[in-house]
Amino acid sequence: MTVKKLNVKKLGIVIGLFLVIILIIIFSFRRYMDDKREKETYEYKFGQIGYSAEEIIVLKEMLDNSQLDKLLGKEYDEKYVDLVKEEYFDFDKLEDYITYSNENKDVPIQKVIAIVNVGADKDWYENVKETDTSKGNLMIVNKFYGLPSDYEPELVLVSSTYAYANKYVSSAIYDDLVGLLDAARGNGFTLVVSQGYRSYAEQEETYNNYKSSYSTREADEFVARPGHSEYQTGLGVDIEPYNKNVEDVTQSAEHKWLINNAYKYGFILRYEEGKEDITGFDANNWRFRYVGRNAALQIHDKGLTFDEYYEYYVK
Repeated sequence: MTVKKLNVKKLGIVIGLFLVIILIIIFSFRRYMDDKREKETYEYKFGQIGYSAEEIIVLKEMLDNSQLDKLLGKEYDEKYVDLVKEEYFDFDKLEDYITYSNENKDVPIQKVIAIVNVGADKDWYENVKETDTSKGNLMIVNKFYGLPSDYEPELVLVSSTYAYANKYVSSAIYDDLVGLLDAARGNGFTLVVSQGYRSYAEQEETYNNYKSSYSTREADEFVARPGHSEYQTGLGVDIEPYNKNVEDVTQSAEHKWLINNAYKYGFILRYEEGKEDITGFDANNWRFRYVGRNAALQIHDKGLTFDEYYEYYVK
Protein backbone atom coordinates (compact mmCIF):
# COMPACT_ATOMS: atom_id res chain seq x y z
CA MET A 1 0.00 0.00 0.00
CA THR A 2 2.84 2.35 0.86
CA VAL A 3 4.51 1.75 -2.47
CA LYS A 4 1.27 2.48 -4.35
CA LYS A 5 0.79 5.71 -2.40
CA LEU A 6 4.32 6.76 -3.28
CA ASN A 7 3.75 6.00 -6.97
CA VAL A 8 0.54 8.00 -6.96
CA LYS A 9 2.34 10.87 -5.25
CA LYS A 10 5.16 10.75 -7.81
CA LEU A 11 2.64 10.61 -10.60
CA GLY A 12 0.93 13.67 -9.20
CA ILE A 13 4.22 15.50 -9.05
CA VAL A 14 5.04 14.52 -12.64
CA ILE A 15 1.62 15.62 -13.84
CA GLY A 16 1.97 18.88 -11.94
CA LEU A 17 5.35 19.54 -13.45
CA PHE A 18 3.99 18.68 -16.87
CA LEU A 19 1.14 21.11 -16.43
CA VAL A 20 3.53 23.82 -15.28
CA ILE A 21 5.68 23.22 -18.33
CA ILE A 22 2.58 23.39 -20.57
CA LEU A 23 1.52 26.65 -18.93
CA ILE A 24 5.01 28.09 -19.37
CA ILE A 25 4.97 27.07 -23.03
CA ILE A 26 1.51 28.59 -23.56
CA PHE A 27 2.48 31.79 -21.76
CA SER A 28 5.73 32.07 -23.72
CA PHE A 29 3.95 31.42 -27.01
CA ARG A 30 1.28 34.02 -26.23
CA ARG A 31 3.95 36.50 -25.27
CA TYR A 32 5.82 35.74 -28.47
CA MET A 33 2.66 36.26 -30.53
CA ASP A 34 1.85 39.49 -28.68
CA ASP A 35 5.35 40.76 -29.32
CA LYS A 36 5.10 39.75 -32.95
CA ARG A 37 1.74 41.49 -33.35
CA GLU A 38 3.09 44.60 -31.62
CA LYS A 39 6.06 44.72 -33.97
CA GLU A 40 3.66 44.61 -36.90
CA THR A 41 1.78 47.70 -35.73
CA TYR A 42 2.39 51.15 -37.17
CA GLU A 43 2.95 52.42 -33.64
CA TYR A 44 5.92 50.11 -33.21
CA LYS A 45 7.34 50.53 -36.71
CA PHE A 46 7.16 54.33 -36.71
CA GLY A 47 8.43 54.39 -33.14
CA GLN A 48 11.50 52.47 -34.26
CA ILE A 49 12.19 55.11 -36.92
CA GLY A 50 12.00 57.89 -34.35
CA TYR A 51 8.44 59.23 -34.37
CA SER A 52 6.81 60.12 -31.08
CA ALA A 53 3.45 58.69 -30.00
CA GLU A 54 1.78 62.03 -30.75
CA GLU A 55 3.31 62.19 -34.23
CA ILE A 56 2.22 58.62 -34.99
CA ILE A 57 -1.37 59.48 -34.04
CA VAL A 58 -1.32 62.36 -36.55
CA LEU A 59 0.13 60.19 -39.32
CA LYS A 60 -2.47 57.44 -38.77
CA GLU A 61 -5.32 59.96 -38.78
CA MET A 62 -4.22 61.70 -41.98
CA LEU A 63 -2.82 58.87 -44.13
CA ASP A 64 -4.21 55.58 -45.40
CA ASN A 65 -2.36 52.28 -44.95
CA SER A 66 -0.68 52.32 -48.36
CA GLN A 67 0.65 55.82 -47.68
CA LEU A 68 1.82 54.80 -44.21
CA ASP A 69 3.67 51.86 -45.71
CA LYS A 70 5.43 54.14 -48.20
CA LEU A 71 6.37 56.57 -45.46
CA LEU A 72 7.92 53.72 -43.47
CA GLY A 73 10.50 53.40 -46.21
CA LYS A 74 11.80 56.90 -45.48
CA GLU A 75 13.96 58.19 -42.67
CA TYR A 76 12.37 60.18 -39.86
CA ASP A 77 11.62 63.80 -40.71
CA GLU A 78 9.37 65.95 -38.53
CA LYS A 79 8.34 67.87 -41.65
CA TYR A 80 6.28 64.88 -42.77
CA VAL A 81 4.01 65.38 -39.78
CA ASP A 82 3.74 69.13 -40.38
CA LEU A 83 2.92 68.53 -44.03
CA VAL A 84 0.15 65.95 -43.61
CA LYS A 85 -1.75 68.29 -41.27
CA GLU A 86 -2.19 70.90 -44.00
CA GLU A 87 -5.55 71.06 -45.81
CA TYR A 88 -4.18 70.88 -49.34
CA PHE A 89 -1.45 68.31 -48.72
CA ASP A 90 -1.03 65.89 -51.63
CA PHE A 91 0.85 62.70 -50.73
CA ASP A 92 1.97 62.20 -54.33
CA LYS A 93 3.94 65.46 -54.06
CA LEU A 94 5.58 64.58 -50.75
CA GLU A 95 9.15 64.50 -52.02
CA ASP A 96 8.65 67.75 -53.93
CA TYR A 97 7.50 69.42 -50.71
CA ILE A 98 10.54 68.14 -48.83
CA THR A 99 12.94 69.15 -51.59
CA TYR A 100 11.53 72.66 -51.86
CA SER A 101 11.39 73.08 -48.08
CA ASN A 102 15.00 71.97 -47.65
CA GLU A 103 16.12 74.41 -50.35
CA ASN A 104 14.00 77.26 -48.93
CA LYS A 105 14.18 76.84 -45.18
CA ASP A 106 12.60 80.22 -44.44
CA VAL A 107 9.37 79.40 -46.31
CA PRO A 108 6.52 78.22 -44.02
CA ILE A 109 5.13 74.73 -44.65
CA GLN A 110 1.72 76.07 -45.68
CA LYS A 111 3.28 78.18 -48.42
CA VAL A 112 5.57 75.31 -49.46
CA ILE A 113 2.46 73.25 -50.18
CA ALA A 114 0.85 76.07 -52.17
CA ILE A 115 3.98 76.69 -54.25
CA VAL A 116 4.49 73.02 -55.08
CA ASN A 117 0.82 72.37 -55.74
CA VAL A 118 0.58 75.07 -58.40
CA GLY A 119 3.90 74.00 -59.92
CA ALA A 120 5.72 77.19 -58.94
CA ASP A 121 8.65 75.18 -57.61
CA LYS A 122 9.57 74.68 -61.26
CA ASP A 123 11.06 77.29 -63.58
CA TRP A 124 8.57 79.80 -64.94
CA TYR A 125 7.30 79.15 -68.47
CA GLU A 126 8.49 75.55 -68.23
CA ASN A 127 6.22 72.79 -69.57
CA VAL A 128 3.56 75.29 -70.61
CA LYS A 129 0.04 73.94 -71.20
CA GLU A 130 -2.68 75.51 -73.32
CA THR A 131 -5.37 77.27 -71.31
CA ASP A 132 -8.66 75.40 -71.22
CA THR A 133 -10.97 78.18 -72.37
CA SER A 134 -13.99 75.92 -71.88
CA LYS A 135 -13.68 76.74 -68.17
CA GLY A 136 -15.15 80.16 -69.00
CA ASN A 137 -14.79 82.59 -66.11
CA LEU A 138 -12.57 80.05 -64.36
CA MET A 139 -10.01 79.60 -67.13
CA ILE A 140 -6.46 80.14 -65.92
CA VAL A 141 -3.72 82.10 -67.62
CA ASN A 142 -0.34 82.36 -65.91
CA LYS A 143 3.28 81.37 -66.49
CA PHE A 144 2.32 77.73 -66.93
CA TYR A 145 -0.90 78.13 -68.94
CA GLY A 146 -1.12 80.17 -72.13
CA LEU A 147 -3.66 81.32 -74.72
CA PRO A 148 -3.20 80.98 -78.49
CA SER A 149 -2.47 84.17 -80.39
CA ASP A 150 -5.90 84.21 -82.04
CA TYR A 151 -7.93 83.94 -78.83
CA GLU A 152 -10.33 86.82 -78.31
CA PRO A 153 -13.41 86.84 -76.05
CA GLU A 154 -16.71 88.50 -76.87
CA LEU A 155 -15.90 92.07 -75.99
CA VAL A 156 -17.92 95.07 -74.88
CA LEU A 157 -16.77 98.68 -74.63
CA VAL A 158 -16.89 99.93 -71.05
CA SER A 159 -18.94 103.10 -70.74
CA SER A 160 -16.91 106.25 -70.18
CA THR A 161 -18.86 106.58 -66.93
CA TYR A 162 -16.90 103.62 -65.60
CA ALA A 163 -13.59 103.67 -67.48
CA TYR A 164 -10.95 105.70 -69.19
CA ALA A 165 -11.30 105.89 -72.96
CA ASN A 166 -11.50 102.79 -75.14
CA LYS A 167 -11.41 100.11 -72.45
CA TYR A 168 -12.96 96.79 -73.39
CA VAL A 169 -13.79 93.77 -71.23
CA SER A 170 -15.42 90.39 -71.75
CA SER A 171 -19.16 90.73 -72.08
CA ALA A 172 -19.44 88.00 -69.40
CA ILE A 173 -18.24 90.36 -66.67
CA TYR A 174 -19.81 93.66 -67.70
CA ASP A 175 -22.92 93.65 -65.53
CA ASP A 176 -21.07 92.64 -62.36
CA LEU A 177 -18.31 95.14 -63.14
CA VAL A 178 -20.83 97.97 -63.39
CA GLY A 179 -22.53 96.71 -60.23
CA LEU A 180 -19.22 96.86 -58.36
CA LEU A 181 -18.36 100.35 -59.57
CA ASP A 182 -21.87 101.63 -58.80
CA ALA A 183 -21.63 100.19 -55.28
CA ALA A 184 -18.29 101.96 -54.83
CA ARG A 185 -19.86 105.27 -55.84
CA GLY A 186 -22.68 104.67 -53.43
CA ASN A 187 -20.03 104.50 -50.73
CA GLY A 188 -18.26 107.67 -51.84
CA PHE A 189 -15.54 106.16 -54.07
CA THR A 190 -15.17 107.00 -57.75
CA LEU A 191 -13.41 104.00 -59.23
CA VAL A 192 -12.79 103.36 -62.91
CA VAL A 193 -11.33 100.71 -65.19
CA SER A 194 -7.87 101.87 -66.18
CA GLN A 195 -6.92 98.71 -68.07
CA GLY A 196 -9.10 96.04 -69.65
CA TYR A 197 -8.72 93.67 -72.58
CA ARG A 198 -5.33 93.57 -74.29
CA SER A 199 -4.78 91.47 -77.40
CA TYR A 200 -1.94 89.00 -77.92
CA ALA A 201 -0.23 91.43 -80.29
CA GLU A 202 -0.54 94.31 -77.84
CA GLN A 203 0.86 92.17 -75.03
CA GLU A 204 3.73 91.09 -77.26
CA GLU A 205 4.60 94.74 -77.92
CA THR A 206 4.39 95.61 -74.23
CA TYR A 207 6.57 92.67 -73.24
CA ASN A 208 9.18 93.37 -75.90
CA ASN A 209 9.39 97.01 -74.82
CA TYR A 210 10.14 95.93 -71.25
CA LYS A 211 12.63 93.33 -72.41
CA SER A 212 14.50 95.87 -74.55
CA SER A 213 14.75 98.24 -71.59
CA TYR A 214 15.58 95.60 -69.01
CA SER A 215 16.70 91.98 -69.03
CA THR A 216 14.40 89.07 -69.84
CA ARG A 217 14.45 88.08 -66.18
CA GLU A 218 13.37 91.54 -65.04
CA ALA A 219 10.74 91.81 -67.77
CA ASP A 220 9.25 88.48 -66.63
CA GLU A 221 8.81 89.86 -63.11
CA PHE A 222 6.62 92.74 -64.23
CA VAL A 223 4.99 91.77 -67.50
CA ALA A 224 3.47 88.56 -68.80
CA ARG A 225 4.76 87.11 -72.01
CA PRO A 226 2.31 87.19 -74.94
CA GLY A 227 -0.36 84.55 -74.47
CA HIS A 228 0.22 84.53 -70.71
CA SER A 229 -1.59 87.73 -69.79
CA GLU A 230 -5.02 87.62 -68.19
CA TYR A 231 -5.81 90.85 -69.99
CA GLN A 232 -6.25 88.73 -73.13
CA THR A 233 -9.12 86.85 -71.47
CA GLY A 234 -11.09 90.06 -70.97
CA LEU A 235 -11.61 88.87 -67.38
CA GLY A 236 -8.72 90.83 -65.88
CA VAL A 237 -9.07 94.54 -65.15
CA ASP A 238 -7.24 97.29 -63.33
CA ILE A 239 -9.64 99.22 -61.11
CA GLU A 240 -8.29 102.48 -59.70
CA PRO A 241 -9.50 105.74 -58.14
CA TYR A 242 -10.45 108.19 -60.86
CA ASN A 243 -7.79 110.83 -61.56
CA LYS A 244 -6.12 110.31 -58.20
CA ASN A 245 -2.57 109.31 -57.33
CA VAL A 246 -2.52 107.03 -54.27
CA GLU A 247 0.89 106.67 -52.64
CA ASP A 248 0.18 103.92 -50.09
CA VAL A 249 -2.31 101.77 -51.98
CA THR A 250 -2.95 99.09 -49.37
CA GLN A 251 -3.77 101.69 -46.73
CA SER A 252 -6.06 103.71 -48.95
CA ALA A 253 -9.81 103.74 -48.27
CA GLU A 254 -10.49 102.80 -51.89
CA HIS A 255 -8.32 99.70 -51.79
CA LYS A 256 -9.72 98.56 -48.45
CA TRP A 257 -13.25 98.96 -49.79
CA LEU A 258 -12.41 96.90 -52.87
CA ILE A 259 -10.85 94.11 -50.82
CA ASN A 260 -13.92 93.94 -48.60
CA ASN A 261 -16.49 94.15 -51.39
CA ALA A 262 -15.13 93.13 -54.81
CA TYR A 263 -15.71 89.42 -54.14
CA LYS A 264 -19.44 90.11 -53.67
CA TYR A 265 -19.54 90.95 -57.38
CA GLY A 266 -17.32 88.07 -58.52
CA PHE A 267 -13.93 89.83 -58.50
CA ILE A 268 -10.75 88.89 -56.62
CA LEU A 269 -7.45 90.69 -56.14
CA ARG A 270 -5.30 88.73 -58.57
CA TYR A 271 -1.74 89.48 -57.49
CA GLU A 272 -1.41 89.95 -53.73
CA GLU A 273 1.61 91.09 -51.78
CA GLY A 274 3.40 88.12 -50.22
CA LYS A 275 2.05 85.71 -52.84
CA GLU A 276 4.54 86.48 -55.62
CA ASP A 277 6.20 83.09 -55.35
CA ILE A 278 2.83 81.46 -55.99
CA THR A 279 1.42 83.70 -58.74
CA GLY A 280 4.74 84.37 -60.45
CA PHE A 281 4.12 88.12 -60.70
CA ASP A 282 4.87 91.15 -58.58
CA ALA A 283 1.98 92.37 -56.44
CA ASN A 284 -0.49 94.69 -58.13
CA ASN A 285 -3.01 96.11 -55.71
CA TRP A 286 -5.36 97.44 -58.38
CA ARG A 287 -5.42 94.28 -60.54
CA PHE A 288 -8.66 92.35 -60.23
CA ARG A 289 -9.85 89.21 -61.93
CA TYR A 290 -13.43 88.11 -62.51
CA VAL A 291 -14.13 84.50 -61.48
CA GLY A 292 -17.85 84.63 -60.68
CA ARG A 293 -19.54 85.20 -57.34
CA ASN A 294 -19.40 81.68 -55.94
CA ALA A 295 -15.72 81.19 -56.68
CA ALA A 296 -14.84 84.70 -55.49
CA LEU A 297 -16.57 84.07 -52.16
CA GLN A 298 -14.68 80.83 -51.63
CA ILE A 299 -11.35 82.36 -52.64
CA HIS A 300 -11.97 85.30 -50.31
CA ASP A 301 -12.99 83.14 -47.35
CA LYS A 302 -10.12 80.67 -47.75
CA GLY A 303 -7.46 83.27 -48.52
CA LEU A 304 -6.35 81.54 -51.72
CA THR A 305 -4.75 82.83 -54.88
CA PHE A 306 -6.61 81.99 -58.07
CA ASP A 307 -3.74 79.69 -59.02
CA GLU A 308 -4.41 77.61 -55.90
CA TYR A 309 -8.16 77.69 -56.38
CA TYR A 310 -7.81 76.44 -59.94
CA GLU A 311 -5.58 73.58 -58.81
CA TYR A 312 -7.86 72.47 -55.97
CA TYR A 313 -11.38 73.12 -57.28
CA VAL A 314 -11.36 73.68 -61.04
CA LYS A 315 -8.62 71.63 -62.69
